[in-house]
Amino acid sequence: MQMISMKMDPQEAQADACCAPCDPGDAPLYPYGLSLSLNDEVMRKLGIPLPDVNVKYTLVANVEVCSASKTDTQDGSELYCSLQITDMQLSPATGGDPAAMLWPDKE
Repeated sequence: MQMISMKMDPQEAQADACCAPCDPGDAPLYPYGLSLSLNDEVMRKLGIPLPDVNVKYTLVANVEVCSASKTDTQDGSELYCSLQITDMQLSPATGGDPAAMLWPDKE
């Protein structure tokens, strides 16, 4: 499975910055809502120590759809889907085989 970068281009970042214009350096890099916050309890469950900033991990997750909707607008339609992570695995990023990470029991 190929990973898709969610990083916004400068126009998307400026539009996502909301109402007030901001300096390009202050604009968000990724869309709102794509950030996960892991507290102490979650990090202990995952068995990870406090990582250094900028260290990369691989996240594999099962999610449950909590809501799904389609709204028709004058410009077309907008889709929305809310996902709840139900199970996850977090491990240091490697250049390994993605299929082996997703299905470790398969050969």
